[in-house]
Amino acid sequence: MVRLVTLVRSGTLIVITAGLALGSTACSSVVPKDDVASVVGSELQKQGITMDAVVTCPEDLEAEVGRSVRCEFTTGGQLVDAVASVTSVQDGKANFDIVTEARPIPQALLAQQIGEQIGQDAGVVLDSSTCAGDLQPRVTESVICTLTGGGETADFKVTVTAVDGGAIEPA
Repeated sequence: MVRLVTLVRSGTLIVITAGLALGSTACSSVVPKDDVASVVGSELQKQGITMDAVVTCPEDLEAEVGRSVRCEFTTGGQLVDAVASVTSVQDGKANFDIVTEARPIPQALLAQQIGEQIGQDAGVVLDSSTCAGDLQPRVTESVICTLTGGGETADFKVTVTAVDGGAIEPA
């Protein structure tokens, strides 16, 4: 038996413009990675995105138009990228846009969340839940998850209906 479960998978195109004072290292100007992470986190919170932990960036952001750094944060247990790209440099400030980008929902996390959702909806305790693979963050992508409880097994087709903002929200 195949049943349809629809998820809203978030994580695309929230554009925020932020500005930070520049620091200098050797011959170039940079925005320190901790400053970029702090501004990204603050701006995402202003947009209503709830994060499980602080934003982290792997390196400083070079203050040159077109340069970017890919930072990450988690929301609802799901990793999401936040790309900060320099749009201009003026008066000792680097201005940059922040765009969130969805990542695939890992198989284990998807199985856990679907199991919890279906278990709550049906009012039963499930023995197990597994999914056939990761769920790609594109509208109409789907994966089959198999849930077992009370001696019965059922397959559920989990389909992405929207990609928006970073969180996985059951629809």
